[in-house]
Amino acid sequence: MVEVTKIKKAFDVHLAVDDLSFMVKPGEIFGLLGPNGAGKTTTLRMLMNILRPDEGEILYKDIPRSKVSRKLFGYLPEERGLYQPARVLDFLIYIGLLNKLSKHRAEVEAIRYLDKLALVGYTRHRIDQLSKGMQQKIQFITAILHDPEVLILDEPFVGLDPVNQIILRDLIQQHKSEGKIIILSTHQMDEVERHCDHICLLNQGRNILQGTIQQIKSRFREDAYYIESEEDISFIRDIKAVKILEEHNRSCKIAINSKDITKEKLLQSLIEKINIKKFIKVEPTLNDIFIKLVQKEEVVEKK
Repeated sequence: MVEVTKIKKAFDVHLAVDDLSFMVKPGEIFGLLGPNGAGKTTTLRMLMNILRPDEGEILYKDIPRSKVSRKLFGYLPEERGLYQPARVLDFLIYIGLLNKLSKHRAEVEAIRYLDKLALVGYTRHRIDQLSKGMQQKIQFITAILHDPEVLILDEPFVGLDPVNQIILRDLIQQHKSEGKIIILSTHQMDEVERHCDHICLLNQGRNILQGTIQQIKSRFREDAYYIESEEDISFIRDIKAVKILEEHNRSCKIAINSKDITKEKLLQSLIEKINIKKFIKVEPTLNDIFIKLVQKEEVVEKK
């Protein structure tokens, strides 16, 4: 497993990562989240041994990261790092050789993944002739070509259309099912909810939230409901036991903030006044939780 214990990293006077700890087991996808400048990329670079922590340690299978073979890790950085004049297949074979594959094995694996990602017809194209989405898929192949045990993905879905996002999701899930460790950083919260077993939310280098998706949603769950009608529902504002969270022309999201009223009583009182199309309990989204916590941190920081 990957174990990160109390790591810190500073650049001059700026503390980019502050006392961060987490653990990821085989067959798990771990989401590393946070706003821009939160310390995510710095953390990923320390996991890749590109940067060294100033304090704390990173272990893989109880071995210090600095002593673990590079070929056991695969990395897709947010910034594209492809050699633009190179031809696609030649470049991928070269990456395979760097990761200790034989030339034959590198070519076989490269063609296999190019086929999976609908790029097999572009083997002789120069990389700079490809679209941004195609280049993103090539970059993804460089991360998985040598079959690493740990896969670190920084914004893997950037530049991909919905169809190619599905293909990439399937490959990520395949690697998870094979017992690989996957550490994923993305701003796309729907992808986090879809993929991740555990998450860590960073802000200003600090861990402000960590746990499974279900644990976190349970912690931030409100007694909230979505109500929709074909009639005017503005009268709901006058119900003292109800707080309006969102409001539109014929729908609203509300929270029950009193023990004196149950959802059954509320629904009955609404049915007596208007025709209700929908009355649904609302789960908090990870995006809502993310925004709420980061904004709260910003308010505290200003004080």
